[in-house]
Amino acid sequence: MISLKNKFAACTAIAALGAVSLFAAETSAAGPHHRHMGAFLSSQLNLTPAQQTQAKAIFQGARQSAQPVRQQLKQTRQSLRAAVQANNVAQIQQLATNEGSEVGQLATIRGTAMAKVYQILTPDQQQKLAALRQARRAGHHSPAAGTQNN
Repeated sequence: MISLKNKFAACTAIAALGAVSLFAAETSAAGPHHRHMGAFLSSQLNLTPAQQTQAKAIFQGARQSAQPVRQQLKQTRQSLRAAVQANNVAQIQQLATNEGSEVGQLATIRGTAMAKVYQILTPDQQQKLAALRQARRAGHHSPAAGTQNN
């Protein structure tokens, strides 16, 4: 039961903090849409200016840590495309393994940042974020959302 609670808490933190990561978009090239979403979430969670500053710093640090990994991933994917075109099965296998490792590194960086931001939220803000996530999930499972082709 404790393991299930820990898994649930971790999943909730990661998913919920994905929304908080939008605050970091203000300094990225993501565009104005994400800035508006960040403002929306900030108002929904009533983040203090100090919390906003902390979250922004956390995600800026994560982006900096992830930059060399993203660059390596880009190179790995280019090499993988070339290996596919050359029908080099051994190289495809090695590069696919490398790609998985690099994607895992990025997930670790992102998850660690989200966990740090989650810790700066008050229990009330954590509950509000969980409710926003649940509402978003319910919207994805609505009949209208299910009409898209996968």
